[in-house]
Formats: sequence, structure tokens, C-alpha cells
Amino acid sequence: MTIDAQGPWMCLGVLMGICNPVSLAGQPFKLDPKMAHKKLKISNDGLQMEKDESSLKKSHTPERFSGTGCYGAAGNVFIDSGCHYWEVVVGSSTWYAIGVAYKSAPKNEWIGKNSSSWVFSRCNNNFVVRHNNKEMLVEVHPQMKRLGVLLDYDNNALSFYDPANSLHLHTFEVSFILPVCPTFTIWNKSLMILSGLPAPDFIDYPEQQECNCRPQESPYVSGMKACH
Repeated sequence: MTIDAQGPWMCLGVLMGICNPVSLAGQPFKLDPKMAHKKLKISNDGLQMEKDESSLKKSHTPERFSGTGCYGAAGNVFIDSGCHYWEVVVGSSTWYAIGVAYKSAPKNEWIGKNSSSWVFSRCNNNFVVRHNNKEMLVEVHPQMKRLGVLLDYDNNALSFYDPANSLHLHTFEVSFILPVCPTFTIWNKSLMILSGLPAPDFIDYPEQQECNCRPQESPYVSGMKACH
């Protein structure tokens, strides 16, 4: 199940049992402009984030990312069950971090530098996975333009893939205790989100048949089964 992060009233209603959480399992999400760093431009109907030094007129709020030298944004869903796959077009960006985080994760630093976030990151020519400020190098084709993310919440796994080359890059084994949100940070260029996708056929995932990774149509990537 996923909970649409539409604001405190919706969340309060769910907690009090007044209304049911919105289920978006396997469905697309967008970037939440209310949480995006002031120096980010959110465009393409909420699917693209780009560093934009001219975006300083936005007001600062506690929920907005505020790091110096790292510009973060988050999806508009919190996920607390099920299996979800999305891809990120990293293009020519050479400095980014992509993963998931709890709502409590600090918003004034790179994601992955705390115990509340798990990411795959590129820092110039180094590709690493990071959690709680601990990093491990990952071998990746230097020209990789897309990153695949598979979150299997119920089976405590977050996996990253190179979909163009059908390669598994890394899997975090995580005992999730809270809902997580797709989270993104860049230092240069832009990222574009392709969500609501089925897991590609090349993924050899033992628990895949137990979760909801089934082919579905996405309004953003209509008719694409595996994104290569």
C-alpha cells in the first residue's frame, strides 16, 4: 500500500480512522514541489528535477530540502507495503543520489548520510551505495543513463539495476519500520522519473512472484513493459 502525501489533514484522517489511505500500489508517483529544494526546478508534469539557480523566490518551509551543494526532492507517496519498480533517467548528470528515505531523514544533507535513507550515488567517476554515511563502491558502466530501483517493502529489500545492460548493481537488506518515500538528490544537470513500471524480465528476484510486480500500463510510459 502507498499513502499519497497530500498533507497533514489526509495523514491525520488515516491515523484517526476517518478515511482509508489511498492505495497506489504499482502506480506512478510524481515529485512533490512542496518538498523540493529552492534551487530545483520541477517540470514535465512533476516528473523532472533540474538544478536552477534562478529559483530562489520560493519560500523556505520545514518540509523543504535545504542542503548546501546538494539539491533534494522527494516523491509524493509514502510506501509501507508491496513491491514497486521505477527508473530514473540520469542522463549526463555526474553527481546524484537516488533511493528511499523515512520522512524523518534530515533534509539539509545528502541522502544516504544518515540511518534513515538508503541510496545509489554517483560522485563524478565513483559509483557507490550509501547508508548511514557508510559507502561501498559498485562497478557500473560509466555511460549508464538510467537507473532501475526495485523496492520490495514486505521482503525488506531495496535493489538497484542498470536496465539498459540488464545488470543487478546492489541490494540493501533493510528491516523497514516506517513508510519510505522515493528520494532524489542532484548537484548538476537533471533527473527524470519513470514510475509505475513493471519489473523488467531480466530481474531474477526470488520473492518477485510474492509481490505485485506485474505488467501494468503507466500513463507516463504507455505500453513499455521493460525500459531499456
